[in-house]
Amino acid sequence: MTDDQGEPFLEPMRMWREWYQRSEKQWSEALTDIMADEKFGKTWGRMFQEWLHAQHMMAELIGQQLAALNMPSRSDILSIRDRVGEMEDSVSALTAEIVQLRQQMKKTATTNAEKPPSGVKRTRKPAAKKTPVDETGKTEASSVAPKTSGDSESAAMP
Repeated sequence: MTDDQGEPFLEPMRMWREWYQRSEKQWSEALTDIMADEKFGKTWGRMFQEWLHAQHMMAELIGQQLAALNMPSRSDILSIRDRVGEMEDSVSALTAEIVQLRQQMKKTATTNAEKPPSGVKRTRKPAAKKTPVDETGKTEASSVAPKTSGDSESAAMP
């Protein structure tokens, strides 16, 4: 396989590879010599600064035109993207807290369901029932004799 003369179809590929390597070497040497020159460096630096200035001016002009048309610029869109990202982070944090609180509530509910009643009795009495008023302005309960402490509720009922 070291003898490429036996295979004629590999010859064009070998020639192309050699040409490519020679061309690359020549271009590399030429560009190295050009870039080593101080005049080229200064000229390239000025040209690059002018290009950056032109790009900045174009961005300003486009921003003004977009503002005149009441349309967002690239920086506006990026700002909104950042704010939406922050809101998504906040929502995911709140969602995680809600899930955690639900788990705690389930745990508390199962714990309370397993405990027997504590035996605390109700100390507050229910509100007294209002008695209806007839057309004369007297209450129906006024005709009933007042209760004494010894009377039971069932005795007062008509």
